[in-house]
Amino acid sequence: MSTYSVVIEVPEDCDAAAAGETVELDVADSEYVLAAARDAGVWLPADCQQGWCTTCAAELLAGEVDQSDARRYFEADAEADLILPCTATPESDLRIRACQYDEMLDHRAAIDEPPGRSKR
Repeated sequence: MSTYSVVIEVPEDCDAAAAGETVELDVADSEYVLAAARDAGVWLPADCQQGWCTTCAAELLAGEVDQSDARRYFEADAEADLILPCTATPESDLRIRACQYDEMLDHRAAIDEPPGRSKR
């Protein structure tokens, strides 16, 4: 089992306690990024935690992830550097920008794919 460094940029306008911060944590290659963040006390927006609703969407700034556990994830999402941390396991050190739900919705609309479930 490998462990990777994951840097999470949390934008100022994010609805999270860590808004405006950049946090770094170690994540095992068998662990979901969102779960590792929450275990470290970094609570990011999420809903279904199955890779379906896209509430947790993030931008992949550097590194590689495995999204094979996501219920709804498209090759075009990966090409747009958008990930779902709730079902993303690291395959290298990562840098991500959290709270990209609106960007994911815009992206899915542009490629005519389902957006996931709407936010409550």
